[in-house]
Amino acid sequence: MHIPTTYGVIMTALIPTSVTSSATGFQPAFKPVTTKDRHACALAAVATLASTTLEDVWQKAEELGLPKTGPYIHRIDGDFLVALLAKYSWVATVWKECEKPSQLPDLCLVLVDYDAEWEVGRYAVFNRAKGSHDAKFVEYVIDPTASPDRIVRTNLSTLTPSWYIGVHPMSKTPIAKK
Repeated sequence: MHIPTTYGVIMTALIPTSVTSSATGFQPAFKPVTTKDRHACALAAVATLASTTLEDVWQKAEELGLPKTGPYIHRIDGDFLVALLAKYSWVATVWKECEKPSQLPDLCLVLVDYDAEWEVGRYAVFNRAKGSHDAKFVEYVIDPTASPDRIVRTNLSTLTPSWYIGVHPMSKTPIAKK
């Protein structure tokens, strides 16, 4: 499914099945989009998946009714994320509870550092893909609000997932036969 961006570039929504890797490291399949606004981590995670800018996601989020000033946490729910991701040709599942990375799908928005009493956490992007230099899978998280040295992490022991929303590309609409 092709999606236009604000820059006139055509991009394709797809789940990467591999990442460029070597014995010393790897290149994430998604370019991280970061933010210092702790209330905007969900939007930065969507921007990462959509391969677009945070500004573009803000614009589309405001079109969906997100206020220009926060806090936003109770406005950015599962239904809102489904609608926002659809604007970038991604289909999102419902929220699902989890306890460890092995329970996550290959690509998802994941909620880490979750506080059950306040029902808040930090959004990140989780991806599991095969490395290009060997047959091993690489699991990593792109954490939009982390310090620069921790934005992309493969050591997930300190990032316990609590909830996730799986994502996958929209199918092309079948053309009706005449």
